Amino acid sequence: MPLSHLALARKYRPQRFADLVGQDPIRSTLEQAVAKNRVAHAYLFAGPRGSGKTTTARLIAKALNCERRAPGESEPCNQCGSCTEITAGTSLDVLEIDGASNRGIEEIRNLRENVKYTASGGRFKVYIIDEAHQLTDYAWNALLKTLEEPPEHVRFVFCTTEPLEVPDTIASRCQVFEFRRLRSEELVKHLLDVARKEAVPLAEDAAALIARASEGSVRDALGRLDQALALSPEEVTAATVAQALGLAGLDAYFDLGEALGRRDPKLALQVMDRLHDRGMDVEEIADGLSHHLRQLLLLAVDPSLEKLVDAAPSDRDRYAAQAKEFRPTDLDTMLGLLLETRGALRRAEAPRILLEVALVELCTLPTAARIEDLIRRLGDLEAKLEGEPGARKAPGTASTPKAGAPESVSAPDGGAGTAAGPATPAAPAPRRGSPPPRAEQEPSRPAVGATALRLVESPSAEVEVADPSDPVVRWRHAVDRVKERKLLLGTCLEEGSFLGMAGGNVRIALSAEHAFHRAMLELKENREILNEELERLYGRGARLLCESAIPPAREAPDAGRTEPKPPPPGGPGATIVERIVELFDGEVLGPGSDEGNA
Repeated sequence: MPLSHLALARKYRPQRFADLVGQDPIRSTLEQAVAKNRVAHAYLFAGPRGSGKTTTARLIAKALNCERRAPGESEPCNQCGSCTEITAGTSLDVLEIDGASNRGIEEIRNLRENVKYTASGGRFKVYIIDEAHQLTDYAWNALLKTLEEPPEHVRFVFCTTEPLEVPDTIASRCQVFEFRRLRSEELVKHLLDVARKEAVPLAEDAAALIARASEGSVRDALGRLDQALALSPEEVTAATVAQALGLAGLDAYFDLGEALGRRDPKLALQVMDRLHDRGMDVEEIADGLSHHLRQLLLLAVDPSLEKLVDAAPSDRDRYAAQAKEFRPTDLDTMLGLLLETRGALRRAEAPRILLEVALVELCTLPTAARIEDLIRRLGDLEAKLEGEPGARKAPGTASTPKAGAPESVSAPDGGAGTAAGPATPAAPAPRRGSPPPRAEQEPSRPAVGATALRLVESPSAEVEVADPSDPVVRWRHAVDRVKERKLLLGTCLEEGSFLGMAGGNVRIALSAEHAFHRAMLELKENREILNEELERLYGRGARLLCESAIPPAREAPDAGRTEPKPPPPGGPGATIVERIVELFDGEVLGPGSDEGNA
């Protein structure tokens, strides 16, 4: 009694090379090989499940034994006796062997004994070994000689989902073809064609949902469509597919995406509870949300990546709209946390609680600030500072170079300090992270003279804008630019005293205690940065010239003045050792004291 229903995967199995879906390079190569009688003695078909490996092997067997195929053609007629027998699976010349159940050396020995017999009805005897990676090493070794020099009338086709498990000695004796997973668009198109042939309306979003659940497998996709037709033979919608397959529709994941975008943990937990009540496993929910965030990440990085989005064209607009609510850095962080949680769900004693904790954490992640917002806020801050008198300095006047030139300052009563005599220069406020001020002023540093910047005489007075062509101002700009590129290098450069220009060289002075700074400035990679910035500000060929600062000469004591006596032990200037000696009435022993006492 014939079956009342034939599964769609069997009913629409390709019977010609032209019917293969998504394997165009392999199809065209095999068509040319059959048409030109260049079919190899052994093939190795590797690829994921449901990609067409065994079907292609049957097509090769059918084309080789077709009684009506004309020379130069590749397609079987599907009408002769050989084609119909191969289609029905009753041909004696095409032997399909399951490698999982016939994996021992005895089965391979029987195969070796049978290959010497010619085909019973056709021209070739074709052995199709499915799940070939299941064969044992002894079985492979027994097949090596036969595979290397098979009879003229024998062809081998090995099909496997684990090509790395096949020995290299076997793979080297075969022509290897890699079958790929089908893209979502290809599966959706194929499902719509099958539904049209079945005269059943199939919604495009329902086909996209089936394709996503099938993971590129044509057989799985047709099986899921068959399952949805069993529930609703008149029409298949996305709701029908979700109900038949126990999947969550896209609306649920868009709700989760909305909760993450609004940082609303309450909504996220409510959607999670709704999905769990439908019978969905927490691992399926995590996988679906990971897939959803991946779609958003692609569109957030660049909208032109919409071709990589695994969804129907009608749903891509929804993904694009929701992707605008996220920044790529936020989605990257969320995906990393979710994938880490996904790996722990299988081992967790309470997986639902673990996923709920992860959802709350995703909703409470800090939001990364956009660079445009930061620039706008900086612009607003600068505008506020410009509105306050004397609050903002002109460019180049932020700090003066280290040149020991004296500057005139206003006296406390408003008069100039130079009217009554030399005035004491005001000590600048120490910078954070800068070394403490030195006790002595180094006289070896030349005065800047006219290039020194004047101090503000009154709090309400405007700061004089420095000339951008001034070498000192350009020096400050160079230091700032170097700091932006490499902070440590800019800090070392700032410690030098600007001496001016000498030809095409920018002269700075570094004291003996700045040996580390000099070494940093002379490194090759640092020299390249310095040369680029100096040429930008001082012109082509400008180079940095480091000179040694001359230490200040010590003043000779006057003849009539007596040398000050050293402070008594334990006094205010004594070291800690001297204070201990004074306190305990002890003495400091030399390195050889122990030997002397002995």
